[in-house]
Amino acid sequence: MKEETALFKAPPMTSLTLDRFRSLKNLPSLPEQIDNVLMATGTSSSMDYSIVEMIQYDPAMAMAVLKVANTPIYGYPGKISSLQQAAGLLGPGAIKNIILRTPIIERFYDKSTLSIDYVQLWIHSGITAAISGGLGRFIGGMESDVSFTSGLIHDAGVIALTVYFPTAFAEAQDFMDRNQVDLIEAEKQTIGFSHLEVAEEMIDAWGLPPQLSQVILQYTAPEKNKNNWEIAAVVALAKSLACEWGFPSGLKGFTATKQENLLGLLGISEKELQQWEPELKKYAEFSLDTMKIP
Repeated sequence: MKEETALFKAPPMTSLTLDRFRSLKNLPSLPEQIDNVLMATGTSSSMDYSIVEMIQYDPAMAMAVLKVANTPIYGYPGKISSLQQAAGLLGPGAIKNIILRTPIIERFYDKSTLSIDYVQLWIHSGITAAISGGLGRFIGGMESDVSFTSGLIHDAGVIALTVYFPTAFAEAQDFMDRNQVDLIEAEKQTIGFSHLEVAEEMIDAWGLPPQLSQVILQYTAPEKNKNNWEIAAVVALAKSLACEWGFPSGLKGFTATKQENLLGLLGISEKELQQWEPELKKYAEFSLDTMKIP
């Protein structure tokens, strides 16, 4: 036990620093997602419902659209927290240009270094978003579109780490397996920071509202005395339900807050959640159908 404790106090095993993520221009997406959106924008002269839905089930495209919408040129720098607001502000032409600049994930991903099922991760993100938005509407008193967007991009840091720095993430996974700790602890020990902090760094560098990073930083352990704790708890509950209903992220080592604790934090009874469940599952099914990922 003493050796293990000493190991935990060791300096990070990599020279990777958080500021490396400030220079990232975008996150890559799945080729199927890019093709679907380009086909939809090519056949529509206005920002119709189907195009908005396709965009908002893709975490990489969501981050890119939010980044552009929060630039000063559109008049609301650092104020657009939801993808729905961003899509309405930009319009189809600007969104199509953003999608054309979105790289394909296969150009970066090296399976020999790291084995990640990105299709599974994308589906998990989309379904977590759908459930988060639904919970926000049922609970009331919060911005359900921000809940939706937060649920969609909650694993943005994972995407950035695994795509651009797969060796560092592989070392964290190896440390996690050898020492039986959770992923966030393993990342801190091997890299010096977690994927939650990576997402915060990108959100800050890209000019997105701090509300989004506040949610992501605490969704694994939301606390009532912190800013935006309620949306963080909603995302945590949505993520748990997505896993329970057969759509996990595929990533090992997450120590999530128990559902009963999240329900208590949000003031939701188990009976209420059971009553909402059929509708929440419809939202999840709709997101799955809309993503059209094979």
